[in-house]
Amino acid sequence: MKYICSLLLVLSFCTASAAEPVVWPLKIDISQSSSFAEFRGMRLHAGIDLRTQRKNGLPVLAIADGFVSRVGVQHRGYGYALYIDHPSINARVVYGHLQDFQGPLKDYVDAKLQKMGSRHGINDFFGADRFPVKKGQVVALSGESGSGPPHLHFEIRNFSDEPLAPALFGYRPVDRIIPSFHHFYIEPMSHACVIDGSFLPKRYALEKKSATTYKLAPVPAVSGKIGLQAGISDTNGDGNSYGVENVSLKVGGKQLLERVFQRYSYEQSRQATWVYDYFKSNQKGTGYVYTLFKWPFDTLYFAAGYPAWSGLLEPGAADPACTEFVVAAEDFGGNRISAAGAIVYQSVDFSNAISAEEMTGFVFSHFEQTEHTLVVIGNLGKSQKQSAARAGVVLCRDGSGANAALKALLPGNRIEIAFPKDKRWQGGAWIGDTRVLAESLLIDSNGATMAMQPGAKAVFAKNSLHFPMFCSLTKSDHKAAPGGNAKRGHLRPFSAIWTLSPTDKVFDAEVKVTINPENYSGNMQKLGIYNVSAGGNYSHNGEKVEQGALSFSTRAGGSYVILEDLIAPVLSYSRKSSEYHLGPVYVFKVSDLGEGVDYLSASATVAGKKAEVYSDPDKSEIYVVRPPGSNHKVTLQVLDNAGNTGSVARTIK
Repeated sequence: MKYICSLLLVLSFCTASAAEPVVWPLKIDISQSSSFAEFRGMRLHAGIDLRTQRKNGLPVLAIADGFVSRVGVQHRGYGYALYIDHPSINARVVYGHLQDFQGPLKDYVDAKLQKMGSRHGINDFFGADRFPVKKGQVVALSGESGSGPPHLHFEIRNFSDEPLAPALFGYRPVDRIIPSFHHFYIEPMSHACVIDGSFLPKRYALEKKSATTYKLAPVPAVSGKIGLQAGISDTNGDGNSYGVENVSLKVGGKQLLERVFQRYSYEQSRQATWVYDYFKSNQKGTGYVYTLFKWPFDTLYFAAGYPAWSGLLEPGAADPACTEFVVAAEDFGGNRISAAGAIVYQSVDFSNAISAEEMTGFVFSHFEQTEHTLVVIGNLGKSQKQSAARAGVVLCRDGSGANAALKALLPGNRIEIAFPKDKRWQGGAWIGDTRVLAESLLIDSNGATMAMQPGAKAVFAKNSLHFPMFCSLTKSDHKAAPGGNAKRGHLRPFSAIWTLSPTDKVFDAEVKVTINPENYSGNMQKLGIYNVSAGGNYSHNGEKVEQGALSFSTRAGGSYVILEDLIAPVLSYSRKSSEYHLGPVYVFKVSDLGEGVDYLSASATVAGKKAEVYSDPDKSEIYVVRPPGSNHKVTLQVLDNAGNTGSVARTIK
């Protein structure tokens, strides 16, 4: 009730203020490149990003009377950031990635940076009398500091520093582009739930009926409790994908769930993966995949008025034979779309046994798991005879030798066996003499330390998982290939490839993984942990060195290997240029094959004298301040994060 009342106060205020003409922070045609609360990996985007016509230095205006409450100058993050409190509209505005400030604030920042002898490192707070501003006053210049390319991060918060949708205050650019549905997804939400003949989730295409309406052409048949998801994308025509302002699910005309993306707290941001499906949203051509049911641990304001498990469908909750539903979504420009569908409930007869003869020839290569079921999957070879599709039970033996009759689906050339989330199956499972399930560890909300094989361990803290999950950390490739390439050099492996499973689930909290290097006696700083993609490519993950081992934290599984980085960064002269804060500069390009460049380590001399150096990691560029004259001998060096030194010396005319 507390959240509902707070949201009503915000909405009632914003409705009144939105009646007045708003002042945009830029005096150009407004074009967004992102939307409020859209999915950013495993977090939410706190503001909206405004394009600045690929330029820096556009005037940034105060949207109302107020005062500067905070200023920040950081090398990354928001870069040059300005915080203005506006008591008249009960809101705090944040501008990020600025090029510079204006007026007395600029004088203050310039003087402090000069005194510090640094280009960044300010995070100062002020009272109402120090730097007052007026509505429409130029308070800053747009830029690309912190991270580029050029744009203005425009964020509105309440005075508890909770992000609010700028749309609530009337900031709604003209938007005539209608969002699109991509797919519907049905998630099994009970043990051995069957969706169109499978224990696993299913994806369905939608038929477009008009510009704004869609239909689920097939009528899925399900047995058990299910939840729906919808893939939705929106754009303004320039290629960027946006989130929507609200999405809802109605069954039989009754609204079961609505999410309204207008407010959240930074503490809630890590719950983004309960609203957006992380793995589905990162697939090509899916849009953002919205979960249309509410987890019991979802405390976000988006659906604050709905109890836990709202949106789930099951027999008996509506028509026992068929449920008709409508999913609707609306973007921040008021463009609305809807998709209708139906689901048929049917019982599945698991009373008959599947004989040993029917199991002959199946190869059990992997398993998948939902929140409630571990599904072991076996496949027949192409030349083997297929059986008629049926359901039944199979006898599986656990590690103690005890048998259990488990539900199974046999749709011809494939078999699926539904295992309960029970610790008796940690040691694996067998059908006759055939092993169908490998050893794993069932971890619940109490957490656990997992060290299944010597050389690595994973620590699941308490509440790392809300649902029990069969997990493993094993060597998936005992002889890892080197990283790098023949042209630049190779990064030698000093471990096997370790795989933390499951690789398709998001953990509720960070899991700490520790891997020991094998047969290594060199400098531990040179070692790094690298992610191994499905295609076998390596990318640096990041790590800490702890007691002769490397560790990192993750919220999802994956594959990892330790590589040694002995290859220095490569520097090359690019051009002469001018940088806003530095003036005339020499620009150098830098690249690194291994752990990445430590940009803040760069140092240079020009004509034998120490020169000021700065950098832009987004552009992989290092800037050396250029004195008057020509024919300067410039030397530049920079470290990578493995401690290797790259250098270049050049006389530049």
